[in-house]
Amino acid sequence: MSDDDSPPAPPPPMRRRGGAPTAAKLWSLVILANLAGFLVAVWCARLVRGVPDSATTETLLRFAYYGTMLIVAFFDALLLDEMLFGGSFRRTHLQGKDARYLAKKGADVDELAVSMQRSTTSFPFVVLVMGGLTYLMFNVVNDDFDPYYRRVGQHVSALQHGDAAKQVASIQALSIRREPEVLPALRRAVGEGGTKGQWAAWALGRFADLPSHRPLYVPLVAAARGEDAAVRREAIVSLGRLQHRSMSDAIREEIEAQREAGEVVDGRLLYGLGAVQVMDSLPLLESLLHHADEQTQRMAAWALAQHRDQVGGRDAVEILEQRLPSASPLVQCAIVHALGILADERSNLALMAAYDRASAEQRALVCPRIRLSMRPDGNEDFEDLLMPQDAYAMKIVFTMGQMRATSSEIREKVEPWLETVIANPATTPGMREGGRTLLAGIREGRDDSEKASVEQALGVE
Repeated sequence: MSDDDSPPAPPPPMRRRGGAPTAAKLWSLVILANLAGFLVAVWCARLVRGVPDSATTETLLRFAYYGTMLIVAFFDALLLDEMLFGGSFRRTHLQGKDARYLAKKGADVDELAVSMQRSTTSFPFVVLVMGGLTYLMFNVVNDDFDPYYRRVGQHVSALQHGDAAKQVASIQALSIRREPEVLPALRRAVGEGGTKGQWAAWALGRFADLPSHRPLYVPLVAAARGEDAAVRREAIVSLGRLQHRSMSDAIREEIEAQREAGEVVDGRLLYGLGAVQVMDSLPLLESLLHHADEQTQRMAAWALAQHRDQVGGRDAVEILEQRLPSASPLVQCAIVHALGILADERSNLALMAAYDRASAEQRALVCPRIRLSMRPDGNEDFEDLLMPQDAYAMKIVFTMGQMRATSSEIREKVEPWLETVIANPATTPGMREGGRTLLAGIREGRDDSEKASVEQALGVE
């Protein structure tokens, strides 16, 4: 057989390119890595939210959470590098197939071109991009775990595992948070007592904005009946802030105990009596209004005024009016303010008498507010009472405006008195203008023509 008749030589074997099979493998690895990563992340995040038994355990869980995130991001970056850059990083740095190596092996032009790409620049950027996407996906799956940990989780952890100073700081931060994990942590801290329990009881009192206070009552009532005096005090104060009326007896007992011990009554307890508004508190408040330090008397006047909506609220008016003539100037300021809250028009008579008795110096006295701190240490969380701050004379005229005289028998005394005050050269310009405004309001509010027509129809002369 001649050379021409010999069968053609078989074609050289095709070199098997690794792009497609490698990409398929990477897809499988990425899917498995993401599924495993999500499972680990969910498990770790759930355990961290549940507050581990030790700080070390929590640290390990968070390390596992973020370590898994990095591993998933790395696999995702390998796949993206394969799709965008032909696997430049994998070939060059993982398999060691750089340009010189491929040239010796007789690689084709495409492989050489891929190996010469600057993967040291592109791959870190790809890892960062995929890390950001993985971070977002982990947070979606774990109900915003990272924002939760920054806002709440770190404080819950410090409350459980930190020292006393960190626990107090954490409770202060948690007292303004409203995430679901906050209340269980604070309730648990109240039950543990000590400084932590004291501050946690205070914090629960700041949750008056919740739709229901029932979740707050159980731990606070238990603490109010406990043996830890400091925790009991804070629990009682918080229950007062939350207007838990059944605690009125406990509040009064706490006040009486302070009086018997010769201590100054905690103003927060008086705030609680004013908040729960139980008429059985009036005898105690009346006693404090007469026989306590000046600040306590002012607080007692404010607390009495809070009973205005209760049946028998007029009793509070009479207590305040009877005390007004003999009280000190600052206590008189508080009583005048309280009478304005109660707004019984018959109090106009007591107010006019108080103005007439006052000296020029007392009329010019600025009635100060009471800034009451509700925190155990007396800092921040303030309640401003007896506002606004005005001169005593202006306080009286504004209070009379709140209980504007409407009945003829009261007007017959109020209107001439206002005319006299307005005409008095010694009256200050502010008081004169306030008196004119009040007098005009009283006169505009009445309807004498209608009264005259009714009397005429009845034959009254």
